Amino acid sequence: VPAEEKGQRLRRPAEVMRILLYGGSFDPPHYGHLNNLRAAAARVCPDRVVVMPAGVSPFKQGTSAPGPLRVEMCGCFAELAREMGFGLEVSGWEVEQAEQGRKNYSVLTLEKLARENPGDELYLAIGSDMLLTFTQWYRWQDMLSMAALVVESRTGTDEAALHAAAAALEQAGGRVLFAEAESYPCASSDIRSGRLPPEKWPEVLPQEALAVIRKNRLYGSL
Repeated sequence: VPAEEKGQRLRRPAEVMRILLYGGSFDPPHYGHLNNLRAAAARVCPDRVVVMPAGVSPFKQGTSAPGPLRVEMCGCFAELAREMGFGLEVSGWEVEQAEQGRKNYSVLTLEKLARENPGDELYLAIGSDMLLTFTQWYRWQDMLSMAALVVESRTGTDEAALHAAAAALEQAGGRVLFAEAESYPCASSDIRSGRLPPEKWPEVLPQEALAVIRKNRLYGSL
């Protein structure tokens, strides 16, 4: 069994670093996002994680909280970085691109990381639903050539379909790793829509994110 399949770090030249890109709307980031990143980081053992809040996602109509505040809320990932021992960068690059009227595509972010970190290994964390539609992404073939995909999957969730999608992408020259993430019964939309009342937010939101929400009265908070 390859060492990689055992969740162990593969040997590589000392000067080569593993960089894991973890993107999303983070509107707001909650404990489910932390669970997903924990699983992806445990699978890859990255030297550095780049958390990248989207400016305007091609898959969504827009976001509720302003981009700079979503970047600020992502400071909640710092504790996990200390716990797991990887370097952390929370980047506002995609938010800045959106503010300049440019569309956000993950391939452009990967190209930026590749330019800035020549020779390093890039990994892209995605959800299992995104794996099933990956061939609809803009320049997906180029993305496969630049980064391995780390799929945050949950036991029993469309397992056959996920592995079929992974096999097809590997046939196209990609590399797909699965990271079993702990399921979390909350979505950011529950907070934005009011389905989860503010008094319940401390149960699902890290303190750092909650402080930004309350300070700026986001999502109808008082």
